[in-house]
Amino acid sequence: MSNLVQRVLAAALFGPALLALFWYGGIPLVLAIGLIVAVGTREFCHMLGAKNLHPWTYVAIIASLIWCGLAFTYDLQVWATFFLPLFLMLLIMALFRGETGSRLANMGGTLLAILYVGFLGSFVILVRNDPMSNNLFTMFILAGIWASDVAAYFSGRTFGRWHPFPTLSPGKTEAGFIGGTLATIATMAWCTQAWNLLPLNQGLILGLIIGIGAPIGDLIESMIKRDMGVKDTSELIPGHGGILDRFDSVFFVFPLVYIYLQIINP
Repeated sequence: MSNLVQRVLAAALFGPALLALFWYGGIPLVLAIGLIVAVGTREFCHMLGAKNLHPWTYVAIIASLIWCGLAFTYDLQVWATFFLPLFLMLLIMALFRGETGSRLANMGGTLLAILYVGFLGSFVILVRNDPMSNNLFTMFILAGIWASDVAAYFSGRTFGRWHPFPTLSPGKTEAGFIGGTLATIATMAWCTQAWNLLPLNQGLILGLIIGIGAPIGDLIESMIKRDMGVKDTSELIPGHGGILDRFDSVFFVFPLVYIYLQIINP
């Protein structure tokens, strides 16, 4: 079975379930994001092992889950304040843990896993609970990310000649980036207008943010994998790799969308 067929089948299976969770929101979505974040954090810690680092996997998973829980339960001030006791706890753990290798490097890897997966992933919950957001709005953000991915794939294969990041992601082309961005802008403009979610100019800007942010999120994850010397974060999802391979753009786009919502509705 070709990689494209596997990707399509996996998307057809998991895509509707994910959309349904974003539609209903609440506890079901928080539990789903928590599961995604927990698995993604474990994948990240496992990748660090390729560099002979020994991050504290269970600490990272628990901290990431707490961050998601705070994002759902409390306001942003309480949620952000969690970073201070977390950082102090990691420093104390580095002081008292007896282990081989660099204690600070292991602590840094643990903190990076928490921030990259738990911290960024919690913005999915924050955007879903934002006063300007609703079930349709968050579903359309996912639609914009998927439009970027699909359009970039086909436009890149059809028209792509120049590969701007050959060492990080040799399959990425300038045509794929342009095609994905234009498709995302068109998708978000139509969605926000058809359901009267945002004025047209704000819908166009939102499409531009998602269209640029989605491939950047993918490139950042590719950079991490190349640095760790791995092809995929895991083999959990056929044709896609691991959780981080599939949700890299989601983890990067939703924080950008949250910032944009705060700007247009301070």
